[in-house]
Amino acid sequence: MEYSESIIEGSIINELTCPDCGCKHHQVKGVIKYAFFFIESIPFYPVKKTTVIQCQQCWSKADVNVLPKQRIKELSKNLFPAWRLISKFLGSLLTIMLLGYLIQGEVEKSQWSDEFIKKPAVNDFYHVDFRYLSNELRPNEKYRIGKITDITGDIATVVYSRLFYRMQHGADESIRVGHVTHFSFFSRKKYHYSFAELTKMRAQGAIYRVERPVNNRLRGMLLVTATKRFLSSTYFPGARQNNSGLAFLEASYIDNHIELAFDKFNVSAERGYKLGQVNLAELYITGKHGEKDLNQALFWLQEAAVQDYQPAIDKYLIVCQQVAQCSKRDFINLLSEQGVNFHVGR
Repeated sequence: MEYSESIIEGSIINELTCPDCGCKHHQVKGVIKYAFFFIESIPFYPVKKTTVIQCQQCWSKADVNVLPKQRIKELSKNLFPAWRLISKFLGSLLTIMLLGYLIQGEVEKSQWSDEFIKKPAVNDFYHVDFRYLSNELRPNEKYRIGKITDITGDIATVVYSRLFYRMQHGADESIRVGHVTHFSFFSRKKYHYSFAELTKMRAQGAIYRVERPVNNRLRGMLLVTATKRFLSSTYFPGARQNNSGLAFLEASYIDNHIELAFDKFNVSAERGYKLGQVNLAELYITGKHGEKDLNQALFWLQEAAVQDYQPAIDKYLIVCQQVAQCSKRDFINLLSEQGVNFHVGR
């Protein structure tokens, strides 16, 4: 904290005689001492105000106390109106406004994070304090970035950055400069969390922020590749119906758009198109079109899995845990017999 003074020119009075030069004309001045940080022109708060009477001829200062008290108050009132003193709080007011803006921004980020955690979506980015999730970390290994790569029913598949960060700022910078778009930024190891587990992680502080790209951009940076319809000059039975189903699925302005999407996915799946089979299974898992049917979902996921489609294999293993009659071992044996090239996460 540093200090400076602001001098205010007041009126001329003829009530005193200078003992040095005998001049009767004196200039009344006001001096406000104020505190500031770094920038002298932005005062934070006034420290002291002083009334000074100075001879106009020899510039010597006269004793203010020789004037009547009422006269001193009158001069002081003219020199220091309320607005002049308030202006010396400019730095404090700007600081309060800045802090208010920052706090409001943090509150809004927290509110958005709470909303996003309730309804997870693919490509959501999680800022994670990994100390809540593991006790086997080095001192500098604190924070990681997570990303939802898939959602199967109420199970979200999350991958984490290979890098650990010592400070939260490091994770922010990786998103800001686009490191997260690098193909090797995220680890291949997948973690499966229920929506309830994600909510719990948010409540305990493990997930301290959630960000969701808008139009595939986050903080102005292109982060993720947009989901595109499968278009090819080669004919694939069921591909056109699958694309139509995806279009209906997003057409929320149509009252029965889910039912129309279901019909298209059903035709696509029956024609053996693996993407249509997975999309149809998703509707059976969520029950958006009607009632949930995990057995039907497993059937169509298996049909897609034997076509060497890894996402279908991953989803099957997730859903299989929710069905008592389902056997992972039998499923893996089936894939091996069919000669499917696959990998199963630990």
